[in-house]
Amino acid sequence: MAQMASVEIEARRAALRASTLFAVLQPAELDAVLAQASIRRASRHEVLLRRGDASTGALVIVAGRVRIGLMSEEGGEVTLGVLGPGEVVGEMALLDGKEVSADATALEDCVLLAIERTRFLRLLHDSSDLCLRLMTVLCGRLRASNAALEELALLDLPARLGRLLQRLARDYGFTTPHGMRIEVRLSQKDLATLVGASREKVNRQLREWEEAGVLGKDGGRIVIQRAEALAAHV
Repeated sequence: MAQMASVEIEARRAALRASTLFAVLQPAELDAVLAQASIRRASRHEVLLRRGDASTGALVIVAGRVRIGLMSEEGGEVTLGVLGPGEVVGEMALLDGKEVSADATALEDCVLLAIERTRFLRLLHDSSDLCLRLMTVLCGRLRASNAALEELALLDLPARLGRLLQRLARDYGFTTPHGMRIEVRLSQKDLATLVGASREKVNRQLREWEEAGVLGKDGGRIVIQRAEALAAHV
């Protein structure tokens, strides 16, 4: 039993270390966060956070994947991103205390660490160095957001979709004899909202790449069979 508890604690510590937000913490600060965090388990399709909810903290993904999205006034869903182990859900609300800015739904069974805002703020109050390091992390995220907006404004659909598939392969790819299989399962609607295009146009582009042997399918997951041909569009 003690050995199992030790393994679980190490898994939590590894999840925090893998997080861009919490990777800046010193070992003592990391252990302080862990001591105050609680485990949350979620089933596939379970809603973790809803846009507009009052926030009490953030969730660090230990296992599983989470879809971040929005619901339009017309009832349509917009996928903003997919997060995996080590990534943080609700980090903005953790820092500014404002309401949740997007919906978060478990794409598969998940294990998460719940970090309460009031407890985390105590660490910030006690360490100006930690505040500066967190500012550096958040500036990096802002630069990444600006780059994504630039892609939408300046690149055509094949380039935007190609870059998205490359990022998904880098973050969630698994090498197979047939190519790089993207383990996260996203619908064509999800892909369309991520690249700012219609589902029909994304479907047409994917079909063209499949017919050319650039992409394939394996159990409903996309396989990049010719990475160099995909890169030529980026």
